[in-house]
Amino acid sequence: MPTNSPGRPTGRTRSLVGAATALLALTLAACSSAGATGSPSASGDDASGVVLTVGELGAALTQQSLLEAAGEADGLDYEVEYALFPSGPAFMEAVPSGAVDLALMADTPAIFAQVGGIPVKVVGVQRSVADGRSFVEIVTDPGSGIDDVADLEGKKVALLPATILQYTVARVLEAEGLDYADITPVELPLTDAVAALAKGDVDAVASLDPTLAQLKANGAVTVGDGVGVTSGYSYVVATDAALADPAKEAAVADYLGRLGRAEQWAVENPDAWAATYSELTGLPVEISRAVRERSAAGWVPIDDEVIATQQEQADVYTELGLIAETLDVSLEFDDRFNDVLVGGAA
Repeated sequence: MPTNSPGRPTGRTRSLVGAATALLALTLAACSSAGATGSPSASGDDASGVVLTVGELGAALTQQSLLEAAGEADGLDYEVEYALFPSGPAFMEAVPSGAVDLALMADTPAIFAQVGGIPVKVVGVQRSVADGRSFVEIVTDPGSGIDDVADLEGKKVALLPATILQYTVARVLEAEGLDYADITPVELPLTDAVAALAKGDVDAVASLDPTLAQLKANGAVTVGDGVGVTSGYSYVVATDAALADPAKEAAVADYLGRLGRAEQWAVENPDAWAATYSELTGLPVEISRAVRERSAAGWVPIDDEVIATQQEQADVYTELGLIAETLDVSLEFDDRFNDVLVGGAA
């Protein structure tokens, strides 16, 4: 592992891969930290000497590269170690071992973490998708005969259960008067779903970026999306153990402030970030730009509205039989960083 230079600890990288059957994380959920104070925490604790392990979901260290590109990786008094996970549930599997501290992911994994008794809390919420857009879309090949959601009846749809992908499909079917049982769900990782659609093994794919951008660049067309259905939120999930350690709590607060400022930099410098992201992932710059254009900016306070939106999603999973009993999702949240991240908006 690389050593750290004075005054600028460099994030170390580990790969911790669990048995994942869930969505890849949003590659970029651009958000502003206007109102972030930059102080270590609301309590003023010192983060010196802390090693903060940040889970990155997907195949690339996006947050690390973003912080470096925006100049927010400088001047840390704690060390950041990055660990790659293919999905939110894979991150959750690592929580009991104490090997991780926090991660940015979609909102769904927190629901199933609560079901499974995983000791984590949602401590930050980002509005990650632009108004009128959705980070989940259902796509198919041109000429498939599927022109809208109603045409999915009886078709094979690639998705991942217990994820925002499944939730989106269930809700858009409901809006068309169809049941989830009216389709044939095919459980596939996003990357495998691309090949399955190309070979005709499935009729449609529920996807998100960057795979969604790749599918559309290859000619796939959208027949349904999560506009008006999904929250458009990304969650920062931190372990109870990290939050119980005052020094690590301070590091978490400082890191989130830096992440928000870095993501705002990406909003204000889309071409620079697209070039960096393209180099990081190997994706064409055009795809990187498409991902950026769908992204939004802004922390939002953890409040009744956020909790109610999460409750609505959990209730759908109860109706689908994936959750045995109705959850009180308010127990997933910890709003201690509201003032740090959104200031007076909290």
